[in-house]
Amino acid sequence: MNLYQLYYFKTLAELEHYTKAAAQLCLTQPSLSNAISSVSVKYYPHILLNLAMR
Repeated sequence: MNLYQLYYFKTLAELEHYTKAAAQLCLTQPSLSNAISSVSVKYYPHILLNLAMR
């Protein structure tokens, strides 16, 4: 994960809407989706494990 992907993820989490997040980041929605999906594929299993252990 690079800093851009982390910033994209943070913005999407705050706005909870892909189109609004893409507009705020000056990206197209497919570009944002691709960046988020690459983060999700790599880190989603770790996030689920952390949530399950709480």
